[in-house]
Amino acid sequence: MLKALSINGITQPNLILPDEFKKVASDTRTRNDEPVLVERYQRDTDVQPNHEHAVLVWGEDHRLLSFNNFSLADDSGKLPSKRQAAKIALATMTALDDQYASELSYMRTDLLTRAYLDDNDQLVTIPIQWVKFAHPNGSYNWVSVGAGGQVIEMERESYWDYFLSRRSTEEWNYDNWVLAYEGKGPQPAAPEALA
Repeated sequence: MLKALSINGITQPNLILPDEFKKVASDTRTRNDEPVLVERYQRDTDVQPNHEHAVLVWGEDHRLLSFNNFSLADDSGKLPSKRQAAKIALATMTALDDQYASELSYMRTDLLTRAYLDDNDQLVTIPIQWVKFAHPNGSYNWVSVGAGGQVIEMERESYWDYFLSRRSTEEWNYDNWVLAYEGKGPQPAAPEALA
């Protein structure tokens, strides 16, 4: 079974998690010089990096900054077309914050993949249509849409360091970046942010 997130009392039908997922970690971090709350959801209570999980990052004003669902909660159906994915992406952003979404400018859609490890440490690959937008505040924003139109990722207010040719916004939503930040793994290559 799947459940839609409720954010500030509003159900978000495009942002869903497996029913069995429960919150297993909640930490205060800094993202773009703003204190944020980073929540991790998964089936098991033991955190195993890069295994099936979801991460939500919340701003000080309770706006959702990032959503990552690295599971195959619903892998039925085929990948949507670029046009369909762009419609789903904009609808997702609009449902979260219509004022912010009204200022987004579509940039492009790329066919990419995301992955996680299953219970047997086998790599599970998730194909996505990665829909990217620009905002007048100088940030990049995106929604990744998987099979059957399921939203796999959503992120807003991500900034770029043009001098380093890397993302400058911290990546609390990606396990490899967090491991590097904690000194438990290698620094991810560009364009990932410096940990």
